[in-house]
Amino acid sequence: MQLKWGLRGKVLALSSLLLLLPLFAYQFVVEMENFLREGQQQTLLGTSSAIATALHERPSLFNEHASFLPNVTKGQDLYVHNLEQAIRLDANNEDWGVNRGFINSYQNDQLEAQKEKTNTNNVHFNQLLGKRDGFLYAYFEVSNQHPITREKRSTEVTENDHLIIAMSSPEGLLQRYIISVTNDGWFNAYRYPQHSIYATNLTREKSIQGIWQSTKQGYNIELRIPLTLLGDKLGFQLNTASTLNSKQIDNAISTSNLLDISKLGSVLIPSPEIEQILLAMRHTRARLWVVDRHQRVIAQAGDIHQATGIWPAESTNVQEASFWTKIEARFLSPLYSLLLEQPENHFIDKNQHTTQLNNNHVKQALAGKAATQWRLSSDKKVSILSATHPIFVHDKVVGVVIAEETNNGIITLRNQALQKMFSVLLAVIFVAGVLLFLFLSTVINRVRALRDQSEQILDKNGRLKGTFVASKHSDEIGDLSRSMAGMVERLGQYHQYVEQLSSRLSHELRTPVAVVRSSLENLSLLPCNDQQQKYIERSQQGIQRLSKILTSMSEASRIEQSLQQAEKQQIDLRTLLDSCLQGYEMVYPQSKFEKHLGEAPALINADPDFLVQMLDKIINNAVEFSISKQAIVISLEKVTSNLSYVGSKTVSSKTLGSTQQTDHISLSITNQGVLLSSDNNQDLFQSMVSVRPASQQHDTHLGLGLYIAKMICEHHQATLTIENNSDLTGVTVTITLPLIHS
Repeated sequence: MQLKWGLRGKVLALSSLLLLLPLFAYQFVVEMENFLREGQQQTLLGTSSAIATALHERPSLFNEHASFLPNVTKGQDLYVHNLEQAIRLDANNEDWGVNRGFINSYQNDQLEAQKEKTNTNNVHFNQLLGKRDGFLYAYFEVSNQHPITREKRSTEVTENDHLIIAMSSPEGLLQRYIISVTNDGWFNAYRYPQHSIYATNLTREKSIQGIWQSTKQGYNIELRIPLTLLGDKLGFQLNTASTLNSKQIDNAISTSNLLDISKLGSVLIPSPEIEQILLAMRHTRARLWVVDRHQRVIAQAGDIHQATGIWPAESTNVQEASFWTKIEARFLSPLYSLLLEQPENHFIDKNQHTTQLNNNHVKQALAGKAATQWRLSSDKKVSILSATHPIFVHDKVVGVVIAEETNNGIITLRNQALQKMFSVLLAVIFVAGVLLFLFLSTVINRVRALRDQSEQILDKNGRLKGTFVASKHSDEIGDLSRSMAGMVERLGQYHQYVEQLSSRLSHELRTPVAVVRSSLENLSLLPCNDQQQKYIERSQQGIQRLSKILTSMSEASRIEQSLQQAEKQQIDLRTLLDSCLQGYEMVYPQSKFEKHLGEAPALINADPDFLVQMLDKIINNAVEFSISKQAIVISLEKVTSNLSYVGSKTVSSKTLGSTQQTDHISLSITNQGVLLSSDNNQDLFQSMVSVRPASQQHDTHLGLGLYIAKMICEHHQATLTIENNSDLTGVTVTITLPLIHS
């Protein structure tokens, strides 16, 4: 088992190096991702450069005044939003879409001219501008606790709340209009004198129309102006009365000075020509911006959520998916989705509907240098790449082209590369693992077969049985097998020599021993002094011990040969033990015997002569190792066991696949005396092993008693164990024999 796990451990350690392949592949894809990011930067910078090239030296595309102003004042210089849907004049900004959040607020501290106030009526308004279908739309939310409307049939239009609109005409002339209503509802504007603060002899301007609607806070105004009337200047002024009973206007909140065209605020309307140029570049799949020198957006195209930076896959003919493709789609793709970062299309970008881009890289482009910059979205879900390029008119920067893309395209390409690479690597690792497993299994099976042969070639006594079959393979394991076969053959020859040595020695030494014994007997009959007689007696004792040794050496060989020819018969073990114990009491009068044999017969199939010989050996050992005053206990007990016998081996019936229980009889012989050491219990059953106390070392003991008893037990399919008893006062020998079923 140690060899098996050793081989597996080494092969698994070697095969684990294959797991480094995905790591190397991942590092390669990470480097590839860095190159893709650099490539995306260069590509996007090229896109912004191409669009800027189309806009160079074309001043007509930029508002002459708005785009070339040295400074822009927020609230005074107005921005017109592109409206995504048609506007219904209903004094409600719900249909303004996302643009309704871009509102300019004007309060009393922004007055161009304000009279002294004696009340606390806080009047202010919010203003929103938009463009669609040739019209400029304006929306006002006025907060006024005491609004005053014009009296019906009154020719005065300035003694009540009213709105003044000032703009430059396309020809550059100042045009003013006034909106004054008698009640809620539809209205038209009136033309207002250019250089007067009084309104007399007004004429209606039907092209400027809208609706006035009262609210809890005051009133809302929504109107539209044809773009044909509008130049590049625009301003609004709201005049209100501060008290309910006063008809004198004392609150004037304006976006700029409406009496001087040079002081009017500029109006920036997104350029439709530039938008058309950007729409022609929409196939770049990037979001495109064009801002003027004040970083105000004058054109926009594309959606950042679709700006992934990669082209859509071309449609191909649908083919039947292969087996590996189905496996990959069903098992690997969901796993990749969990492990790999996925593109995020649902994210928040703060610049989605902005009207001004105040970024450092935009400022850098306004300084005349193209640049790229990565930034995170507002919710930090994706990275957005921005590439800026300046627009030149007469060697001056008049605007900036901005192209933006997300890193979703790079993530998609990276994931596709990782999935394909990992799928191939998994297939390679799987195939390599299967091949390594088959190779390892083959090696282990051959080594295991070699081990099994080496274990089966020896019996429990260490004797060789059968022959060792050498492998015919020409590899290292085959060489080992042939070497072991040669070794087993030589060991068999050696064991045969050793096993026959005792009988040969016994045969060869008997004649010299008989000669020496007869010579000593004849010598003892001759007259000799006491000293000589002493040496003769000592020599005779040595010859007697040598004869006893020769007898013991030949006894084991004779018993082994006799067991092969012995015939078993049915006997009662209880009766046999009872008769044997009567003889042991006479043979060993100094020892006491205590028997517990029961009353029921114990029928077994055995050779009584060999059983008696086995008992003689065990009882003799029990007497020699017992304390003289303590009795030797012989017990006979019927037990139920799951033991089965295969040849000389004892195995459980579960091993053989059998569930049938076999009845057994257990014979235990217990003596009080010297305990066994814990490390030599199994060695006591080996040949020529003897463990004796120092007081008995002078006797002749070859250690063959328990060895012979073990052979007799195996012949009768019995088990023989020796161990210290439970109270550690002596030793118990247990013999378990199978009973004959009645």
